Amino acid sequence: MSQGSKPDVSEVAKFDAANLKHVQTKEKNTLPSDETIKQELQPDEFPDRAEVKSFEKSKLQHVETKEKNTLPTKDTIADEKRTAPFSGVEVFQKNKLKHVETLEKNPLPDAQNIRAEMMPEVLPDRSEVAKFDTSKLKHVETKEKVVMPTKDVIEAEAIDSRAEVKSFDHSKLKHVVTQEKNPLPTPQTLHEELIPKNKPDRSEVASFDHTKLKHVTTQEKSIMPSQEDIKEEAVDSRAEVKSFDHSKLKHVETVEKNPLPSAAVLKEEMRPEVLPDVSAVASFDASKLKHVEVQEKNPLPTKDDITTESTETRAEVKTFDHSKLKHVQTEEKNPLPDAKTIAQEKAS
Repeated sequence: MSQGSKPDVSEVAKFDAANLKHVQTKEKNTLPSDETIKQELQPDEFPDRAEVKSFEKSKLQHVETKEKNTLPTKDTIADEKRTAPFSGVEVFQKNKLKHVETLEKNPLPDAQNIRAEMMPEVLPDRSEVAKFDTSKLKHVETKEKVVMPTKDVIEAEAIDSRAEVKSFDHSKLKHVVTQEKNPLPTPQTLHEELIPKNKPDRSEVASFDHTKLKHVTTQEKSIMPSQEDIKEEAVDSRAEVKSFDHSKLKHVETVEKNPLPSAAVLKEEMRPEVLPDVSAVASFDASKLKHVEVQEKNPLPTKDDITTESTETRAEVKTFDHSKLKHVQTEEKNPLPDAKTIAQEKAS
């Protein structure tokens, strides 16, 4: 069909719609109803609540609830707005700042420094070079052994090579038949290779009497179960589980084979076999020790720091512009199955 021509729709116009069959659409993954979810959440056996009904409330003790993370009141928020975190910046006096000159610790070395670093610490002795008599040297002419061809030489060689090709006599060439050494085998060759050299004797097979054979019905041993058999087995298995007598079970105590070691065991294992000599420690003069103040590098934040951080975060949340948010439509990719689908999956 060419690009500009239209498709032939004459068969579609003559089609008899009465030949179509009615098909019912089945929704496989429908959302379950509230009643279905309620039935699925209900347990098979409800717990015994008799003790709850007979419980004496007089045994309970009164406990006061303490709210640890209370929300700030209206007055607290107003105070935070008045005492903003940047209020001290506005009244800061710049004349208290000191002038500081920046020192570049690792500058790039200049040419003079590089030359000084490359010079050896101990220079070689050049006294003999200064006293050397240059008149003893002989004049030598340098001969270039591997000379590169010039442009003219290359052009001349190219002309000569093309002239030889053009003046070549083709009548001196001999005719040669190409022989394929490893050809692929034909079907006939493969068939001949599969035939054995010594064929078996088939004379008894030709004279065999087929009437002596007995009729045998083939029995399929590994039969796959049908859908009804699978349903019956599922029902029987659930019935056996529900009707199981728990009184037949025996009480078994769990024995922990690899228990964790206690503190005493760990202490004994960590103790060395040969204890070091600590006699020098006992006779050590503690007055020789110097006083050292401990500096805490990573101190925990104070209550004021935590309050300031929480104030800043609440201020950012309140001043957030909701108009910058984009509308997003949620698409449910994995809907929950309904009760009918769950029943069919359990049955199968």
